[in-house]
Amino acid sequence: MYCPNCRNIIAEQQKFCTYCGVPLTGMPSNPPTTLIGFSPRINDPAFDHYKKQSKNWSFMFAFILAVIALIGFPIYGNASGDIKWPDSLYYGAGIGGMFILIAIIQTIRRGTDKTWDGVVIDKKIARRNRQQGNDYTQYYTAYIVKVKKNSGRVKTHNWNDAPGLYDYYQIGDHVRHHKGLFYYEKYDKSHDAQIICAACMTFNDIQNDYCFRCKCPLLK
Repeated sequence: MYCPNCRNIIAEQQKFCTYCGVPLTGMPSNPPTTLIGFSPRINDPAFDHYKKQSKNWSFMFAFILAVIALIGFPIYGNASGDIKWPDSLYYGAGIGGMFILIAIIQTIRRGTDKTWDGVVIDKKIARRNRQQGNDYTQYYTAYIVKVKKNSGRVKTHNWNDAPGLYDYYQIGDHVRHHKGLFYYEKYDKSHDAQIICAACMTFNDIQNDYCFRCKCPLLK
């Protein structure tokens, strides 16, 4: 059951919410969709389906890269003469195995991920550079957002030359990170013209109920 006020999960038959203290007697357990509060729509089966598909695509992509490396290195070594056989095969197998290992680590990290709440505590824009060889320096803009968990830990996010998510979140926003997703849901979306899809991170019109791209429900 969900608290109709703060939308946290609570036990059935409770008279008061253990999170916000609102009395529950006589209140509907599933009020109409609003733009304030954390949405129970995150429990829609569409999100589990999306996570499963993402994991499958991740392994498929890693496998394709592994095959390319396994075949490509021997071909390159034979054509250029830079890498002798069977060393070229070993290099290809090592690089291919690395791609698969990365996919496994990402899957494990998503599996151990947890849902947590926090607040946006800082935003800033920084002009930075990276060295590209001895004679060329590349400049870029870093958009930085800091989120403080309820546990006290601070997570810092950087988006290079991509202000979209930076503009979406404001200092003081109460947010929720949902397990297995690269997303922060705002508690209060009532002042927004757009809403981000929790699954594919696509911006949608705030009036939409489902993402136009992946068809997952928007968290309202």
